[in-house]
Amino acid sequence: MTTIWITGGKGFIGRHLARLVAGYGNQVYGIGHGSWPAEEAGRWGYTTWFVGEIDADNLKRMSQVSGAPNIVYHLAGGASVGASFQDPRDDFCRSVESSSRLLEWLRLNAPNAQLVTASSAAVYGAAHAGLILEDVAIAPYSPYGTHKAMMESLCRSYAENFGLRIAIVRLFSVYGAGLEKQLIWDLCSKLAVAGGRPVLLGGTGGELRDWLHISDAVNLLWMARAQCNKNCPVLNGGAGVATSIREVANLVCEAWGGEANVEFSGIARAGDPPSLVADCGRENQMGFIPSVKLAEGILDAVRWFKARE
Repeated sequence: MTTIWITGGKGFIGRHLARLVAGYGNQVYGIGHGSWPAEEAGRWGYTTWFVGEIDADNLKRMSQVSGAPNIVYHLAGGASVGASFQDPRDDFCRSVESSSRLLEWLRLNAPNAQLVTASSAAVYGAAHAGLILEDVAIAPYSPYGTHKAMMESLCRSYAENFGLRIAIVRLFSVYGAGLEKQLIWDLCSKLAVAGGRPVLLGGTGGELRDWLHISDAVNLLWMARAQCNKNCPVLNGGAGVATSIREVANLVCEAWGGEANVEFSGIARAGDPPSLVADCGRENQMGFIPSVKLAEGILDAVRWFKARE
């Protein structure tokens, strides 16, 4: 039986990944911040949930319960661009220091494990138009993107110098029911109190993003384990479809119903990319094809938001 560890396993992606891989008959162990009753963690697929930092003591504690992991999904890290500007030191600790501790522990204790690390499209920066290939020069703007790039460099170093088998997945705009942050959540939160008045969003609405439903994102992460090797390949985690923020906002309003509508300030945040869309050639060659249409995924997310009120 395969033993899988997920760091940052209580987060949106971690929970859905745990449920997916547990469904394939694997033993899944998670670690991260926040207590989690065993029954609830079990509903998401975890055999055991560990509360704590990603450090040698806690990883040893995990291994004493589960044995050495066969596959590790490293999802722990900084959570958002905005938070990284507010507290860059904390973002560094979450993304870079935690990765360093995990890599060193694997080098010493589980060198044959496959490691899939979740990075971000934020490493590409704000100067790209059209589809972005994985091998373009990266130029992160925010502390969040910079720390993800540093994490990637650590992974490459451990793969090249110590033979760890690693793959990096640069996730684009992952969304879905249950995600309590980012555009769809923020817009729903504003619509809930707007009383039919227009909701104001920043930017022009013409910014292009690549949206990947959570079910497709975790399927890609699962498939990425087969790509782990000493060359530390990078995979884009997107759908390869450019959709404007205005189009997404209109889909949210349509799903919301009534008189919901959105206006844009025309003022973009400094460093906010006008376009961030993945070239998915490598993923398509692996056999990965996203299955959830954006309109369907947004409708589901809006229904979930309304049901929770």
